Amino acid sequence: MSDSTPPSGEAAKHRVAVKELATFVHRRGDLHYRYQSATLAKEGIARQQAWQRGRGESYRREVRVAATFGVLAVSGRVDGWDAPAGVVEEVKTTRADAPTLHAQVGQENMAQARLYGGLLVLCGEVPASLATLRLRLVYLHPTQPDETVFTEAWRAADLVAYFEATCGCYLAWLGSAQARLADRDRRLRALKFPFAAFRGEQRLMAKHVYRGFRDAKHSLVEAPTGAGKTMASVFPALKAMGEGQLDRLVFLTARGTGQAAAEAALRQAADGAVAVIVAAKARICFNPELPCDPASCAYARGYYERQPAARRELLAGGVVAPAQVAEVARRHRVCPFELSLDAAAWADVVVGDYNYVLDPVVRLKRLDSPLFARVGLVVDEAHQLGERVQAMLGARLPRAALRAALESAALPALLAKAFRSVDRALGRLPRQAGERWEVPPPEALCRAVTRANKALATSAALQPEQVAVTEASWLLLRFERVVEAATPDGFHYLASGRGRHRVLELVCTVPTAHIQATLQDFHGSVRLSGTLTPAAMFQRLHGFDCEAPVLAIGAGASRLGVFAVADVSTYYRDRQRSLDALVTLIRAVREATPGNCLVAFPSFEYLDAAGERLAPDDDVACQQRDMDAAARAAFVERLTATGERHAGLVVMGGLFAESVDFDSSALRSIVVVGPGLPPRSLERDLIAADNAETAGDGEALAYLQPAMTRVAQAVGRVARGGAAGAAILVDPRFASRRYQAHLPSHWHLQRTRAADVGAQLSAFWQAHRHECSPSPAIERS
Repeated sequence: MSDSTPPSGEAAKHRVAVKELATFVHRRGDLHYRYQSATLAKEGIARQQAWQRGRGESYRREVRVAATFGVLAVSGRVDGWDAPAGVVEEVKTTRADAPTLHAQVGQENMAQARLYGGLLVLCGEVPASLATLRLRLVYLHPTQPDETVFTEAWRAADLVAYFEATCGCYLAWLGSAQARLADRDRRLRALKFPFAAFRGEQRLMAKHVYRGFRDAKHSLVEAPTGAGKTMASVFPALKAMGEGQLDRLVFLTARGTGQAAAEAALRQAADGAVAVIVAAKARICFNPELPCDPASCAYARGYYERQPAARRELLAGGVVAPAQVAEVARRHRVCPFELSLDAAAWADVVVGDYNYVLDPVVRLKRLDSPLFARVGLVVDEAHQLGERVQAMLGARLPRAALRAALESAALPALLAKAFRSVDRALGRLPRQAGERWEVPPPEALCRAVTRANKALATSAALQPEQVAVTEASWLLLRFERVVEAATPDGFHYLASGRGRHRVLELVCTVPTAHIQATLQDFHGSVRLSGTLTPAAMFQRLHGFDCEAPVLAIGAGASRLGVFAVADVSTYYRDRQRSLDALVTLIRAVREATPGNCLVAFPSFEYLDAAGERLAPDDDVACQQRDMDAAARAAFVERLTATGERHAGLVVMGGLFAESVDFDSSALRSIVVVGPGLPPRSLERDLIAADNAETAGDGEALAYLQPAMTRVAQAVGRVARGGAAGAAILVDPRFASRRYQAHLPSHWHLQRTRAADVGAQLSAFWQAHRHECSPSPAIERS
C-alpha cells in the first residue's frame, strides 16, 4: 500500500531520502575507487541550474515529492519534471567519463529516476491521461559543456509497483534493524558499571559526559593520563543510548593505543550494542599494492552482490574488531575495508581515526542515517585536533611523483599528456628567495589537475606494476578535492624545491570553522585529553566560546610530583656548555628513583650527545631513528621491568614519549629536557598571523602550545592508574608564567635547583610509600 498519508492513521516512524533508498536496494556490481565520490554539491547545483535555464513554462525544477509505505516515509526532490511532456529528469554532475560511470553506478542512478516517477504518480502530479513516462538520466560535467543522457520509458502503474517493491525490500531490512535496536536499548538500560567501583573521579567525568549527550552540549574534559577517561566516556554514552537520549556513538582516536583502549572498554561495557572498530585501509586490505579496481582486485569485483550477506553476519552482535572483519570478508570474498565501513553505517558504536569524520575527502557520509539521528561524538587525545584537521585540510603535489608516473612503462597517451600538463604548471610556479615561499592561487595548475583527473577517470584500469601512476593519481585526486573545499581565508599555497623536486602545498592555517561545523552536526560531543590547558585557547581553536562547558579533573595530582629545574639551560646555544650538568642531573634522578626512568629530549642530536656522556654502567638505552617492531618491543619491555632501575633516552613527540602506555608500577620518573619549541618556519608564522585574533595569541598557538603539549604528553607516561610518579622539567623557561600557563591545570609545580633534585625526589618517594587520595576536581561552565 502506498499513499500520501500514513496508513490507518499511523504516524510514519522512519524517513528515508530517495537517493538513500535507491542506493541501499538497487546498488549492484563492483567496487571502484574512481566512482566512489561525486563533485561538490555547490558546483553540481550551479551546473544543473545553468543547464536547465531557458526551458519552457511547463518545465519545473526541484519538485518536492513524498509518500509513505507502511511505516516508511519517502521523500525527495525531482531534478526536472515536465508534466505535459511526461518527462522525468534525474541529473548527476561528475568529472568522470559518463558512459564508464553509468556502467558502474547507472542501475542505482536510474533507480532514483524510477522512484521519482512512482512518487510523481502517487502525489497526483501525473495527469490521468498520461499512461507512460519518459525517464531521462543526465550526466553533466561541472565545468565543461558535456552532456550524456540515458532514457527509459515506463508505464505509470509499473513505476508505482517498482516504488512499492523497493520500499518493501528496504522495510524488511529496517524491521530487523529496529528489532535489534529495541533489544539493544532494553539491555543497555540495565547496564551496570563493569567494575566494582569508579576510579577516583571517574564518576564525576561520567556524569558530565552523560549530561552533555542528554542536553546536546559540546564540552572539553581535561583529566590526567590513566584517570580512566575512555571508560568514563563510553559507559555514560551507552547508558544514554539505552535511555533514549542517544542513537549512536562515534569514538574518534588519534593513535592505535587509543583505539585499543576504546575496544577494551566496549568489550567490558557494551552489552547488547554492536560496535565496529574501523582500521586504516593499509592495515586491513588484502591487496594493498593494488588499486581498488575490479580489473585488478577480486575482492572489489562483484562487491555489491556479496556485501549484504557479509554485512548481516558482522552485525549479529558484539564488538567487531578488524580481525573479525577480515575473516568475514575473506569468506564472502569482499573488500574488508569497505565492508567495515558498510557495517559501521548500521552499528551502534563506531571507533575510528579522526579522518573518518573530519577529513573532507574521506569522511564517512554513510554514518548519516535517519535510524541514528542523534549521534554523540567522543574525540580522544583532543589536544591533537587542531593540528590533525589542519593536515586534513591540506594537500601536497610533488613534481617528482608526476615525473615518476611519466617514466612508468605503458603509460596511456591520454594520461601522459595530462600528467605533462600538470608537470609544466608546477615548473612555472613563481620562484622566490628562501627554502619555502608563498605563491598566488595557481589557477592554471588547478585546471591542469582537473583535466588529469578526468583523464584518469576515462582511462583503462591501472596495472599492479604501475605503482607510480597509482600514487600520482591519488595525489591529484586529493589535491583537487581539497582545493574545492578550501575557503578564501585561512589557506595558503606554498612552494618549495627546484626542478624535479618542486613541491606545491595547500596549507590550512585556521581549521576553526571546519572543526566547529563538523562537531555541531553531532548531538553533543566531548573532547578528551590530559593536556587541554589553557582551555580558552582550545575552545576558540575548536570554534567554541569560553562559555562552553569545561571539566578539569585533578585525579592523581597529588601522586604526581612535578619539579622545575631552572638552573640548567637547554637553549640551543647553551646545550654544549650545560651538558655535563644535565648528565649529572639525570644520574641524580635515577639514583633517587625506585624504578625505571625515561629522559625525553627535543631532538635526536641532543639525545645522542647526552647518551655519549653517560657511561656504560649507567644502564641507559637510547631510542634509535629507525627501530623495527622487535627493537621497539625490546625497548618497552626493558622499561616495564619491575624491580629494576633502567633508563631510556627518547625523543619528545615520538612513539615512546606519547604513544606507548608503560607500566606505571615500573616506570616511576621522567626527565623532560627543555620545552622543545618547533623551529621557525613559514607555515607556523602564517598560523601565528592568521590566528592572532581567533586564538588570542597566535604566536603561542603556533609555537608554544605544540611544544608544551609534547611536554605534558611525555609526563603522562608516569603516574598512571594509581601509581605515584615524578617529572623533572629542565630549563629556566619552565619557571616562567607564560610557559606554565600551557601546562595541565592539575599539576602543582615546585621550583628547585639541580643540586637539590636528589634530596627533593627522595623526600617525595618517602611521602608516597602509601598512595595519596585523589585531589578534588574543578568544574567550570
